[in-house]
Amino acid sequence: MRNGLRLALLTAFYGLLFLIFTWPLAAHFTSEMLVVPGHDSYMYPWNTWHFRMAVQTGQPVFRTDYLFYPTGAWLILHTYTPIIGLISLLVNNDLLALNIGLLLSYALSGAGACLLARRWLRSPVLALLAGFIFAYSPYKLQRLAEHYNLVLTATVPFYVLAFLNAFEFQEKKLLPRVRSWGAVAWCAVLGFVTLLSDYYVLFGLLYFSLAYATWYWLALGRIRWREWRTWAWLGGILVLSHVLIRLLRRWGVEDNGGFWWGGDVVDFIMPPPTSRFVYWDWAARLYHNPKVFTMPGSLENTLFMGYALPLLAVGLWLLRRAHRRPLSAVAQDAQGRPLAWVLLFFVLLTLPALRLYGHDTLHLPTALLHFVPFFNNIRCPTRWIMMVGLFLPILTFSALEAAWPARLPAAARTALSLLLVGLVLFEYWPRPYERTSAAAVPRVYHEVAKLPGKTMIPVPLGIASGYREVGYFDRGHLFYQTVHHKKVPVGFMARVPAEVFEALQNDPVLGALLQRQTKPDTIQPAQPTAPQVQAFLRQYDPAAFVINPDFRDQPVHLFLRQLLMPYGYREQLVDGYVLLTPPGK
Repeated sequence: MRNGLRLALLTAFYGLLFLIFTWPLAAHFTSEMLVVPGHDSYMYPWNTWHFRMAVQTGQPVFRTDYLFYPTGAWLILHTYTPIIGLISLLVNNDLLALNIGLLLSYALSGAGACLLARRWLRSPVLALLAGFIFAYSPYKLQRLAEHYNLVLTATVPFYVLAFLNAFEFQEKKLLPRVRSWGAVAWCAVLGFVTLLSDYYVLFGLLYFSLAYATWYWLALGRIRWREWRTWAWLGGILVLSHVLIRLLRRWGVEDNGGFWWGGDVVDFIMPPPTSRFVYWDWAARLYHNPKVFTMPGSLENTLFMGYALPLLAVGLWLLRRAHRRPLSAVAQDAQGRPLAWVLLFFVLLTLPALRLYGHDTLHLPTALLHFVPFFNNIRCPTRWIMMVGLFLPILTFSALEAAWPARLPAAARTALSLLLVGLVLFEYWPRPYERTSAAAVPRVYHEVAKLPGKTMIPVPLGIASGYREVGYFDRGHLFYQTVHHKKVPVGFMARVPAEVFEALQNDPVLGALLQRQTKPDTIQPAQPTAPQVQAFLRQYDPAAFVINPDFRDQPVHLFLRQLLMPYGYREQLVDGYVLLTPPGK
């Protein structure tokens, strides 16, 4: 009962911070969502709507033809977030389910990290701060309105707690001794919940387990760092891995873009644009510098953990090297000692190549994972800063408690802790987020919802994935579909099969529209024949064609008008959008 009350109070505390940072979302919790206009945010209401709709109507949950109709696609490798879909089944409101899912994830992430920190920290203030850093790191606050899946980290600290309670490792032994089968069961349950949340976070749990076990398998705690042989071995490993990786890249072995997305050392000192107080002019110039970043202006360039925490960590490490403080509680605990190695492992994962101001110098051994099939689907290395945000504050604050002089009064320690809290809050505090609602969906799509018919054909046409885009796909169409409920031949997913792109391009009608949309000034292919148009209309049974204002009276619009005129289609303007509807609709 006492543990349950403590968890409830911590969850309420970190949940309150979520409401503060996202205000005034709380005043519109059932009808609005956080959004970055034109970006991936709109994928998540679609995910939630599709999951709920599929379950309620008995359709396949992990396959859809509402996008890429009629070919469709699997949702297995899509960032589908079915855990939020389950919440939507309970509340029957997709936007409310999204907001509840985010609130619970941030609140439980902080509560779990605080409980994990309390295994070693005596100061409740520092433990609360450790929970805050993991839950509300700049990495997560920047993704709060865009990559909902990547902030679903509530299971991570609870998994680490269960893992430590479940297993007891011994050096150079492959399998650990099970300390508690109940804790093993909790690891499995938390792993399954994470599987329903996000595969990056799931791999974070797997990599933590692997890194933690490696400490014992290789007896890393027995390495003698003062012997020259140790440094010779380390240098040899670095040189060998660097040469091997360069050869693999030269031979064209697929790395799935891991190095292209890799982080730069300057990322650690560059505040993200979502930071309210420390995103200064120099950071803005650096953030958009194409000489430094392969994708200037991308949120994937963020490795910022603030200045106060890393500087404190480095200072305490130097102090320890000088033998001027005792071992921390983490270092004295057999289960805590591997955490420094785990932290280093995740830092190395963020940098497949030691890149400094856009120039690669040394390829790190952890980059070999980017050449391993399946594992190289985890292609954005900077996202591992998520796990750094869990372990860095615990290790640093434990070292800080060990460094405090015994004669320092408790009031002074609390004051210093509160000063650190103030610095971190100043560095992390986010700018206000933009919001949207179904009321912001253009009126034309509300009109389409009233029409009979199976599909809606938008112009411009486009299909996009994490690797490729044909034509142009407005991400907003994912949100619009939750309003009009018509199937569309376009779409966006993290992974889109090649045959989906080919189906759009090879369709006699859609391919002709796409050609006139993307290359209006070139010689156009032959116009679809009457039988081809009739077959298209029978197969798609369109409720309407909707043309974006930017394409009104452009070649693709004029061609579509000419194509549909013989079939009695009517044209009208709805707030600048062109709405083409068949006779009788």
